[in-house]
Amino acid sequence: MSNELTVSNPGAAGAGSATGEGLTTGVHQTGIASPSGGTGRKAEIERAMREDFDLYERSGMSAEYRQILESEQAQINPDLVNPTQPMDAEQSRNLLCGSQAGRRLVSDWDSLGGFRVHLGNVQRSASEIVRSLGGNREQRVFMEHFDRHVPEPARLAVYAEIAAGSMYVTPATAAEVNSFAATPAGKALVAEWGADAAACVAQLRARAKRIDDGLDEDDAHEFWFWLDEQTPATAAAIFRKMAG
Repeated sequence: MSNELTVSNPGAAGAGSATGEGLTTGVHQTGIASPSGGTGRKAEIERAMREDFDLYERSGMSAEYRQILESEQAQINPDLVNPTQPMDAEQSRNLLCGSQAGRRLVSDWDSLGGFRVHLGNVQRSASEIVRSLGGNREQRVFMEHFDRHVPEPARLAVYAEIAAGSMYVTPATAAEVNSFAATPAGKALVAEWGADAAACVAQLRARAKRIDDGLDEDDAHEFWFWLDEQTPATAAAIFRKMAG
């Protein structure tokens, strides 16, 4: 989930300002200084830190310096870098606006309470899912696979669903609950949810239908194939959050 939400791969970046342009793609990230490209900039910031600390704080250099250091650390051991560090809202907005689907999502969020609010909610929810999967390495691997195998329209559809929040739905029938419980992840969750299982399953079914309806056949196939390939524990973590 690094493509739209997080600063997940600082070491892959080119030189630049931490407060500037673009959202991380996880592989080709804009706006974070790399150790090789940022050596001169790092010295410049360190000089400002020593000689004019107020300027260092006011200008955003402190955030830029932190990201340079994280880039250096990522070169040494990427597993020590927090994979779910939230991307700055303006960086996210600018990169999302590079595609038609992204512009539509930005416009929708602007009109429904504000882009920054919805992005923050999605970042928190996605981070909770990812952090439940294990340590930094497991989280990073999951995010890389998500970015690589889920097409952008499907990723954005998932984020739109998370931002929309849970809605009232008619509780699932016993047959629908039993069908969900026939899967390993579903069996564990139905037992966990108890009396709320019918409401939770209905919520998942409604969200799945909205995601499916918003995608073309190929993108939908790739997304559901990716989800089917997840371990029961990973699938349960996703379903648990999406069920509200």
